[in-house]
Amino acid sequence: MNPVRETYCFKSMISEVGSVRSHQKGKTTYVYLSGNAYEYSYMTRSLFIDYKRMMFKNQITYTFERGIFGFKIKKDVQFTFNENCLEK
Repeated sequence: MNPVRETYCFKSMISEVGSVRSHQKGKTTYVYLSGNAYEYSYMTRSLFIDYKRMMFKNQITYTFERGIFGFKIKKDVQFTFNENCLEK
């Protein structure tokens, strides 16, 4: 499959997942992408990674591939710092 790379500026926050009665609780890192990209795609913007990996970074690059039935599959995520992503 041909991988496709997409790059966005982002802001992040840590969210709690699971409920009071759930046996599986935890935290996830949730990103808000520039231009509201993937606004309705929770799984694309929810990253189950160590928050420290994102510290002091403001640009995310996704690597997607087409999976079975043509669905877009997130294969890799990289974080970088880009001065152009800073708020003015």
